[in-house]
Amino acid sequence: MRTLFTVVSVALALGGCGDPSEDSERDAQVVDAARTDSGGELDASREDDSGTDASLTHDSGSDAGPPDPCHIDVEIPADCTTSSCRQIERRRGSSECVTQGYLEYTPPGYGDGARYPLLVFLHGIGENGDGDGELANVARNGIPRLIGRNAWDLERPFIVLSPQHFARPDTDCHTTAEIQALFDYAKRAYDVDPSRIYLTGLSCGAIGGWNYLAAHTDTQGVAAAVLIAGDGRGAWSRAMCDLGRVPIWAFHGDDDPTVNVAGTRTPITNLMTMCDPVPDADMVIYPGVRHDSWTRTYDGSAGHDVYAWLLEHTR
Repeated sequence: MRTLFTVVSVALALGGCGDPSEDSERDAQVVDAARTDSGGELDASREDDSGTDASLTHDSGSDAGPPDPCHIDVEIPADCTTSSCRQIERRRGSSECVTQGYLEYTPPGYGDGARYPLLVFLHGIGENGDGDGELANVARNGIPRLIGRNAWDLERPFIVLSPQHFARPDTDCHTTAEIQALFDYAKRAYDVDPSRIYLTGLSCGAIGGWNYLAAHTDTQGVAAAVLIAGDGRGAWSRAMCDLGRVPIWAFHGDDDPTVNVAGTRTPITNLMTMCDPVPDADMVIYPGVRHDSWTRTYDGSAGHDVYAWLLEHTR
């Protein structure tokens, strides 16, 4: 079924990377260009963490005082009974609250005064774009694809925000500053439960996720993360055992030609064997699977319910 998008203008200041197809020579070359000279690890040295120390637990909702000018009143058609009609394009450039385009999904019942868990999805390098006319590219893979194809379980309570990374050149992955800016914005714009904020990403988006966790090792932010086909070796080298302060479930194919499986094996193995106490960190390595280890993970066909696992964790 073709994805249905309602176009609404809003802006967002985030970035991310799209997901390189294992069959695309161009994307493989782009990812290779982003690697460091040692170990084949994607370079995270360009991360700019300045101005990103805001606490994720700060609740700037409208419980007291005047309404927040950034708050969004989500309007879903009354006859909407599928997930695709609940996924809305929020384009960059029409709001001072955020500077990047993103896809928004709100669960049935949203707007009833309750607060909902937030799940931020970071795409791969192939979905980079301008946040405007190219925003629909974000739904090519991962969770937005499931939502757009009506393969998303409406019983899941998440608000899902999927920002598009505006990278020039397009070898960049989502930066920690962009991810933090989205979290801060989301807590103002949506009815978010600050104790249930989750992060997930695939490929370059997972690399951005690893880097974010390494930069934010406090206990006041993300409640749990699912990272797929990414490279967390740089994150481990910077944060070491502090990386395990956030529960992590990582996935990878052992035949991945784009991001080596060591990008998952090394940091998770180190967390499981070198840290005391042992953190909540685990991994699934799919035998014979190449770069696309995310489809079977997100749709549950491999037998892993990452959504239930996320909801088991709170801050």
